[in-house]
Amino acid sequence: MRRTREVDRLRSALDRTARRHTSMPPPQVLVVAPGLELESGGSQPFHAASVGKVMTATLVAMLVEQGRFGVGSPLGKLLPASDLDGLPAAPGVDVRTDVTVEHLLTHTSGIPDFFEPPRGTRTAVSTRTVAAEPDRYWSPTALLDEARRLPARERPGQFRYGDTAFVLLGRVVEEATGEAFTEVLRTRVLEPTGMEGSSTPYSDARVPGDLDGLDVAPFWLGRHELSRALSLSLDWAGGGIVAPPADLVRFQQALHGGRLVSPETLRWMAAPRHRRRRGIHYGAGMVTVRFGEFTPPFLRGLPEPVGGLGHFATHLFYYPRQDAHVVLNFHAYRRMNQSFMTHARIARLLVDV
Repeated sequence: MRRTREVDRLRSALDRTARRHTSMPPPQVLVVAPGLELESGGSQPFHAASVGKVMTATLVAMLVEQGRFGVGSPLGKLLPASDLDGLPAAPGVDVRTDVTVEHLLTHTSGIPDFFEPPRGTRTAVSTRTVAAEPDRYWSPTALLDEARRLPARERPGQFRYGDTAFVLLGRVVEEATGEAFTEVLRTRVLEPTGMEGSSTPYSDARVPGDLDGLDVAPFWLGRHELSRALSLSLDWAGGGIVAPPADLVRFQQALHGGRLVSPETLRWMAAPRHRRRRGIHYGAGMVTVRFGEFTPPFLRGLPEPVGGLGHFATHLFYYPRQDAHVVLNFHAYRRMNQSFMTHARIARLLVDV
């Protein structure tokens, strides 16, 4: 009875959010747990943003398990010189020999991020500039060229979240398989997990017209709505998935059900290594949320889910003890705090599952 009341209160809170923010769609929420299923905001596919990094990391881990390369393999053994030459490196660091697959997965490569570049620098494909050229296509080569313009601020082993590393991981996948990254992702992750409504439209498009008619929920970067922006090709291998909420649950069920990688590999991916900010801890392509580190004291003692976060306030998380899946889409970075408040309420509901 108490849980039913809490679910009703959460639905009411989501309805109030939708009424207050009529300029954008209501938040999309899907919770799937034993004895509890909550859906709100519709089932339209949405741009998962960096939630897609969990899938890229999974694909890389699958190739590692197949013996294609190791997590300790240096990039110079996996990628051609054209990918690596000129990438920024700290003094005395050689990207070819000193940066490994594990460094890329754990955001510890030391290679700067083109999307959120170091303070005082800028690229043409950053959070502040990408909306200025919405019809521009960004190839992996062009993205790496933007990273080449930046100074190196960290050494391998030092944590700094970024997208450049996942462009390189996408190239590692291509070189290891001889196939396009999006094709490998489709045949080895999306199709085997039953993600029939999912696609990689921003990575596959080459001209703006390729995105005409795309079924995707709107999303905003600052004041700019970008659901038809070709410039979102910047998310190649780092989060270009468009998926309905139920498909994302299917992916997690396959991942945590042992159908993609071994339990040992999954534990290695999920193990927190570095704190990005209070409550947000990164492993190898996955994120752990520790609600107890957030400011309200009543959040202490909540379960700690593992999964992925996206820039547009997208969440995909699994609660191991509760066998529960949570998917959220709040459509814009400026609603990130709201998304976490909602997620915390869901975590409190799941304590009783």
